Amino acid sequence: MMRLFVFLTTLVLCQASNAEGNKTHPSAYVDYVVLGKSINHRQSVNGDLKLLNTVFFAEIFPIDLTSGHTTVTNGVLTGPGDAESGLSFSKERIPFLAGQREMTIEKLTKRYPDSTYNFSFETPSGPIKEFPVSFTGGAKHKNNPGPIKINLHQDGRAADTNAIDPNQDLKVTWSSFDKGSQDPNGIIDDMIYVILGNCMGDEIAHSGHAISDLHALTFDKTEFVIGSTILSSGEVYQLEVEHSNMETDIDRNIEIIVTYAATSFLDFKTIGHSDKNMECPAKPYAMDGGQTDRDRRLD
Repeated sequence: MMRLFVFLTTLVLCQASNAEGNKTHPSAYVDYVVLGKSINHRQSVNGDLKLLNTVFFAEIFPIDLTSGHTTVTNGVLTGPGDAESGLSFSKERIPFLAGQREMTIEKLTKRYPDSTYNFSFETPSGPIKEFPVSFTGGAKHKNNPGPIKINLHQDGRAADTNAIDPNQDLKVTWSSFDKGSQDPNGIIDDMIYVILGNCMGDEIAHSGHAISDLHALTFDKTEFVIGSTILSSGEVYQLEVEHSNMETDIDRNIEIIVTYAATSFLDFKTIGHSDKNMECPAKPYAMDGGQTDRDRRLD
């Protein structure tokens, strides 16, 4: 009996130790990291698409996105090309960095070769050093998703981007995500993101982030509805729609996403008189760094 007691006591202590060890691992604070290349377009009210830029980028997504506390700090990305001397992540709650933009993926790849890049950052449970993430050069590398055309609908028919009724739901659709597919690793399928912003560049609605949001849009979804309660009369809004091809992996209990993406931006206006008293610029302030044809708001 004494041997059984000692065995059970040891087992409980080991389980407690393992649970406590899991709490003190950096993966308790980091959900996943992203490395990618994206192509950005501006869509006119006539539906024409204008190439804005291509960009190399990286992000670190903390597990806690609701508290407002910054738990991932001092992020640096190292690798070949322009990343050789290290690129610093922003100090925001979701650390982000974007490299020098180019007009073609070919020119972008000369600056940021398709190779392995290393993430290094700190968490309350300690640092992660040289966390490797690679562009594999697989089939998805050959082509980012095609340019995205955004369509707006109200009351069962196409809506005028200059005369959106704020008292009705607005349905957003997009051109087919032909290269989208399921993830063979079962981590996350290829994603679609829809983001709504106001004229000041503030994000006011989001379709959901990969992995952390159960209702986020996957490649096979065809629409996103912006409720009438979100819209106000006499305002200028901006939409962002992104298609993201993803390759996935996992290391040190932190998930990895390598993405080849395409994004389009579209403005629309609601009818009626505004009572918000916002000092909107002639063109909305950029809510995304890919909007290189727009000014950023200086707070």
